[in-house]
Amino acid sequence: MRATELKQGGARKPRLTLDSLVETSAGRIVVRVGMLLAFLGTWQMVGNDTIGLLFPTFGRTLAAFWSLVSDGTLQLALLITNQTLVAGFALILLIGIPAGIVTARIKLVDSIVTPYLSFLVAIPIIALIPVIQALLGLTFGARVTVVTLFGIPYVIINTAVAVRRVDPVLTEMAASFGASRWVIMRDVVLPAAVPGIMAGIRIALGQALIGMVVAELTIVGAGVGSLIADLQGRFRVAPVLAIAVTIVLEGVLLMTIVEWIERRLGRWSQS
Repeated sequence: MRATELKQGGARKPRLTLDSLVETSAGRIVVRVGMLLAFLGTWQMVGNDTIGLLFPTFGRTLAAFWSLVSDGTLQLALLITNQTLVAGFALILLIGIPAGIVTARIKLVDSIVTPYLSFLVAIPIIALIPVIQALLGLTFGARVTVVTLFGIPYVIINTAVAVRRVDPVLTEMAASFGASRWVIMRDVVLPAAVPGIMAGIRIALGQALIGMVVAELTIVGAGVGSLIADLQGRFRVAPVLAIAVTIVLEGVLLMTIVEWIERRLGRWSQS
């Protein structure tokens, strides 16, 4: 009976569901664009432009963004702010990854470093800003220090955990073939630890972005922080929201770049 129905009606077309739609690249683009348009439409409807102090509509925020871009104010602020982010994130990577490896390999270092890492993760870093300000003053170095402290514990912890979880059979096999410690670290441990290290870097990047803005709002007026403080003082809600959205978009872009690097390193670690 079933075979007869199929023969008469032909093969049934698969049902189009949301799960089947997102399995294709075109479907994912359609879903994402649709969700973005729905979000912007909702934003436009709930906004209120009758008074400047109220939550602005998407149209007014977009106009404020264009005004900041057209006179170069936003680009200059982002340039100053991102100098802090680049310097702080570079320190996070240069110090955090080696520190994580050493922490995983040497128990004495682990016993010394771990309590301080737990301290940095447990307390809000903003509570340390007065201390940093007293030590370094209202300087670029103080802002970089804040960004570094926001992100570095996550890189050290994740790197140490990833190195500890490398299968000891792999390192013992490499050692049995006469590989030196450096060769074992370079060719066995680090490739196997890449996923864990990159997970820490992703978390640290998000924390560094938060630290970047917090440092400029609390230590010294510079870049985006100075611009936000100035606009808040004049009760200009739409430009402040436009700057906040710009920072969010920058964060999404940076996360996308990190994910691309992670995929490239993943292929290297599996080769």
